[in-house]
Amino acid sequence: MENYRKGSNIEEELTKDRIPIPNLPENFLWMHVKGGTKVQNVIDYARKALDAGEYRSVVWSGNGGGVPKTISCAEIMKRHYHLHQVTQICYTKVEEIWEPLLEGLEQIVVKREIPTVHILTSLDEIDPSTPSYQCSGQATSMSFMPKAPKEKPFNIDAKRNPRKSKNPGNSQQSNSNKNQKKSKKPEKSTEQISSSSKMETEET
Repeated sequence: MENYRKGSNIEEELTKDRIPIPNLPENFLWMHVKGGTKVQNVIDYARKALDAGEYRSVVWSGNGGGVPKTISCAEIMKRHYHLHQVTQICYTKVEEIWEPLLEGLEQIVVKREIPTVHILTSLDEIDPSTPSYQCSGQATSMSFMPKAPKEKPFNIDAKRNPRKSKNPGNSQQSNSNKNQKKSKKPEKSTEQISSSSKMETEET
């Protein structure tokens, strides 16, 4: 992609009428949280709306970089109110446009999907049989978040470490055999001893 520069992004717009949560209340406050949103500002606005009685339910929506902040907003609200919660996860389509830097090259459009979350928090009771229902005492769970890999115990393989054999008894036997070979020296026969003694007498 060195011959291209990134152009504009065409992102599927989040709208209030496209929230995929069943049995939404007719009157609810919709808060669209983005990556640059200040959490404290939106929390204060939502709390004032609930305290004033303007709304009984708040829907928090966010995608991409706004997903962590969306979850944080719902968790903070559950600390101040006894809320019933329904969470829905989906994906938003995004098109990335790459403009060519050289003549003869065509424009490239990259299509991808980014995670999106919608969280309904309500002061009114919600049917517990609703999918993804949670109450205030439960933390928000996200199914598309990657889990940390489990660490596997480190096993030493004898093939990888030839110095250590699988059977310690065999290694001891091999070491003892080597020591016996080193300790054994060739013994002279009686004939060699007698011949050497005769040579010594003749020389004298």
